[in-house]
Amino acid sequence: MFIVKINERGQITIPKRLRARARMNPNDNLEIDLDSQGRLIITKKDIFSDLEDLIRKDLVSEGRSAYEVETMLPGRKRELGEALLRMSADAESEIAKGEYSSLEQLKKELDSDGEKQCMK
Repeated sequence: MFIVKINERGQITIPKRLRARARMNPNDNLEIDLDSQGRLIITKKDIFSDLEDLIRKDLVSEGRSAYEVETMLPGRKRELGEALLRMSADAESEIAKGEYSSLEQLKKELDSDGEKQCMK
C-alpha cells in the first residue's frame, strides 16, 4: 500500500515503484471513479479500454438497451479480437512474402495522394 498526499492544486504524485509495477508511463490516461462506498477506483486506460468504449457507443447508437449493451459487449469484443488476430496473421504472411511497404514508402504515397487531392 502507498500513502500519497493531495497538494493544494488537487494533484497527487504516484510513487515511482507503483508506476513501475502498474507499467504506467508519462501521458498514460487514467480513469477515476467512485465505488458505492465513496472509494476512489483508478484504472489505467489502454487501447482495449478505448475500444470497449467504442463498441459500447456503437451498440447504443444501434438502439440497444443498457442490458443488451452489457450482454452483447463480450461477444463484440471477442469478434474484434478475432479480427485483429486475422489481420496480424495476414500482415505476418505478407512480410514473409516480402509484400509490404516501409513506413517511408507509405508516407511518400500518402503525401503524393494528398498533393493530388489538393490539385483537384
